[in-house]
Amino acid sequence: MFSTDDDKAVRREALFGSLFFETEEKGDGALGVTMGVANPTALIILFLVFAAVLTMVQFTYRGLRQRREQLIEEMSRN
Repeated sequence: MFSTDDDKAVRREALFGSLFFETEEKGDGALGVTMGVANPTALIILFLVFAAVLTMVQFTYRGLRQRREQLIEEMSRN
């Protein structure tokens, strides 16, 4: 991400083009680094997908836990 080519600035994008990293070599050998959000749409979509997956996992866990308690209760009656 932070590589440079010759004396010109290099711009790299990550996370489907939503984040950018721009580096340029300064005269004294130091690197100037700029980074930010180029397109928030991909970040929003990733967040929504992540939230949906976590919600499904939570519902599945609750359902399995209830089923386990039900099976334990049925076994104790016998």
